[in-house]
Amino acid sequence: MFVFTADKAGMKGVDKQHVQEVVHKMSKDSSFYQKSLRDNEKVEQRVAAMRKKLAGLTGGQQLRLQQEADERVARMEATRDLSKTIVVVDMDMFYAAVEMRDDPKLCDVPLAVGGMNMISTTNYAARQFGVRAAMPGFIGKELCPELHFVPVNMEKYAGVAAQVRAVFAQYDPNFEAFSLDEACLDLTDYVAKNWQKYASVALDDFESKEEVQEEEEQWPSTPAGRAAIAAAVVRELRQKIFDCTQLTASAGIAVNAMLAKICSDMNKPNGQYVLPFTRERVLTFLCDLPVRKIGGIGKVTEKILNEALGVHTGGELFNQRGKIFHLFTEKTAVWLLQTSLGVRERREKQERKSFSRERTFRSLSDPKELEAKCLEVCKMLAKDLEKANKAAKNVTFVYKDTDFARCSRSVTLASAIFTAEDLYSSAVELLRRELPLTLRLLGVRAATLVHRPNSSGSVSISSQSEGAKKRQLVINNSNQTTALEVENKPCPICSKLLNVKNNMEVNAHMDACVVSKKPKQSGITQAFTAVQESEKVDEYVKPCPICGKLLNARSCMEVNAHLDVCVTRDRSPPSRSVLGKKRGAHDMSATPRRKPENSIDVFFRKNV
Repeated sequence: MFVFTADKAGMKGVDKQHVQEVVHKMSKDSSFYQKSLRDNEKVEQRVAAMRKKLAGLTGGQQLRLQQEADERVARMEATRDLSKTIVVVDMDMFYAAVEMRDDPKLCDVPLAVGGMNMISTTNYAARQFGVRAAMPGFIGKELCPELHFVPVNMEKYAGVAAQVRAVFAQYDPNFEAFSLDEACLDLTDYVAKNWQKYASVALDDFESKEEVQEEEEQWPSTPAGRAAIAAAVVRELRQKIFDCTQLTASAGIAVNAMLAKICSDMNKPNGQYVLPFTRERVLTFLCDLPVRKIGGIGKVTEKILNEALGVHTGGELFNQRGKIFHLFTEKTAVWLLQTSLGVRERREKQERKSFSRERTFRSLSDPKELEAKCLEVCKMLAKDLEKANKAAKNVTFVYKDTDFARCSRSVTLASAIFTAEDLYSSAVELLRRELPLTLRLLGVRAATLVHRPNSSGSVSISSQSEGAKKRQLVINNSNQTTALEVENKPCPICSKLLNVKNNMEVNAHMDACVVSKKPKQSGITQAFTAVQESEKVDEYVKPCPICGKLLNARSCMEVNAHLDVCVTRDRSPPSRSVLGKKRGAHDMSATPRRKPENSIDVFFRKNV
């Protein structure tokens, strides 16, 4: 039921029954355990529904499903690519290994990187007790009373990861980093260009003497020759990593990333595994492989396959190919069938659709502490966007409460943003709308990505960095500019152009702007005449941009209520603004409202 009771490298021989008993004893009264029970019950219901669905199949239907699946198999086999040389490199117990390197006294003790709330990594000595990553520290301490904790030091680990990635770049400049401690490299071109350098040392990597007897010049064009040369290359790569970091790495070599990922776990620690580059060997390898070893199949999918279909291995998964398409969605069924064959479609590298950052921490309820965490996450997210040269028009605030329920709230912006300040401004407003809260996880996601503007670009970008506090709209087409002038009016506070035909957008912006910006004098409004320049106003008191009344900016409810009344008081009944409304868990989008005649767009027209 728990992911942290599953097998991991270095846990061979662990008494699983004892681990399960300790986990149950230590967590049975916790919110997490109760949530796990609820989740497990949902899976049980899904399994029961699948069994019922299978029981209703006639013999003719099963035959038809099998025939359709076989047609898919034929098409998938036609796409099988055995020409690639792919390696996945995985650093051994990375965080723990770095700490052991820097403090040799830790080498001989069971070590966990993390704290009593959560463990990030453990060394192999701790894994012998069943203590592993993603396990709460207090459970790890119960399993291993001698367990020694070291706090996480992400800055140090990132520095070591940069050294490792510099080695990767020597072999594949376009390598793909899965995480700080794991990456996928395409060695196809490197092997083809440099095979002669490794020919002499690759002799021991051939599986049989008959393969060695082939002409050396033919090695790069034969599956056995490519595999042997790749093994020699990866051995050199791992040695270079050790030389510059004093850390070991394990690797898997195969014809695609899915298989290489599985192979990277076969000879841990400090080893490598080569899956021969032939269809027959790939199918043989997968036939007896437990489905949980396959990336993408987690505890829930494993349970469903086990209990609904009796599937435990890759071979059994293939044998049930017809029923898979009857039980799962088209997309999932296709993926499962491809997995059972060891086939992956060749795809062009796609651009990322979003960037996100999350942080897990002890339970926090203090608004200031939560806002500080939000700012920390936004700073990291801004760096990610900067590296990718992207900006975002959608910001989502993600959180997990003490009941371990995961929730999200999002806002779509009129213009794209990318600075930490702007990301924080949007995310923290979403956070404040949900208060009071007690959280253990907080994250921010940036989506609807666009490229940042350049000299010839025509992208709408917003930034509040130093020297560019005003929001700007960069548009080259003069016809577009004319159209925008008709529909967009500047905010009386920050001068950002707003679409006055969109009441919700205007209300949302005004709600945020009036409590976060100091008022600017503008030629388009006389709203601040009640506040003279020489007058000293409390930093938490802001004037209404419409009537000039001083408002307590610390009270969002007061500000929202006043603005709603103020913009519609002449003829329309007050309506709740978007940011003033706290939505329920299922109310993820505002219902379109009928625009009153005397609304905020009237205010803008009066002041132009």
